[in-house]
Amino acid sequence: MVAITPMSQRGGPITVGVADEQRSALVFAAEAARLSGCDLQLVHAYTVPPAPPEFVGTAYGIDVGGTYRDAGRAVLESAAAMLVADHGDVVVHSVVKRGSAPRVLVATSEASRLLVLGADDCVPWYARLFESRVSRKLAESAVCPVVVVPDSWDPRHRTRGVTLLLDSETVAHGPLRFAFEQAALRGDQVRVVHFESAGGTEEGSVPWQDTVRLIESWSAQYPEVSTDVHVVAGVADVDTVEAFQSTGLLVLGRAHGAHSVVPFHGSLARAVIEHADCPVAVVPPGYDC
Repeated sequence: MVAITPMSQRGGPITVGVADEQRSALVFAAEAARLSGCDLQLVHAYTVPPAPPEFVGTAYGIDVGGTYRDAGRAVLESAAAMLVADHGDVVVHSVVKRGSAPRVLVATSEASRLLVLGADDCVPWYARLFESRVSRKLAESAVCPVVVVPDSWDPRHRTRGVTLLLDSETVAHGPLRFAFEQAALRGDQVRVVHFESAGGTEEGSVPWQDTVRLIESWSAQYPEVSTDVHVVAGVADVDTVEAFQSTGLLVLGRAHGAHSVVPFHGSLARAVIEHADCPVAVVPPGYDC
């Protein structure tokens, strides 16, 4: 059995929502924890079916809730054992909580510096964000950045670089900070791709000049990180985005609207994320506070 190690006092942990083995997500999170010098927290959420199963369990002396809880612990012990074997320098501790995964993880995000997700029931979380109103709430409501790691991601053959996609509707403060932080940790460059409406700046949108000043400000704070800025005229489409998609980490921000998960319209955002073969981060605007 893997011992549960108390969380260190070096700051909030990097949290992984674990439904099964999800090796790619675990490896990404372990490397991120090592680079950040923080602990790694594995979280498994479980729900108990309503009556009649729970009623029957009580009647026959069966702890139905305990069965689900023990199954969750077994999942985390397996994941922790893999991490200890391959990433022994990372402090790992585990948490099993009763409740829906999105609700538990949103609550956990309040004390986490990063929330990492893999696949759930063979359905990628990035697809569930657009197929399920509950799952989508996770990216809309998480306090910390949320990183989705495709099952196909292989750290041995990854592409380097951090690419940030912006448009005039995106709140750029948080995503820019996150992009520069991640690039500095990994010794990578930041590539900013800004999609500018051909019709000019719309009412309520962010002027490009303001975004330029933000980029310059973060570049000054991270002089060791080289910055490459691309401005693409017109509305973004999948073909245009794919030209910039070869990257180690793709960063998206939330738009001004409270219910917008990522920049661009929903169908394009979904296409971008579903076709990405690299980890995708969704960063809340308040991350810059």
